[in-house]
Amino acid sequence: MGSITLFFKWIKQHLRIKAFYGTSENAVKSQIWIAISAYVLVAIVRRGLGLEVIQRTLYQV
Repeated sequence: MGSITLFFKWIKQHLRIKAFYGTSENAVKSQIWIAISAYVLVAIVRRGLGLEVIQRTLYQV
């Protein structure tokens, strides 16, 4: 599988992007980066608060 295919498979499994609000390349890229940034921020906060003991994934939060 190509790296681009794996990237989009990961996005589909882990990020909550129901639909893209724009169809231009820039709009889609912006929405993906915003979703990734939010995912990383939640991970940083959870680690800082010591919440990794909870056996739920970030997707379920």
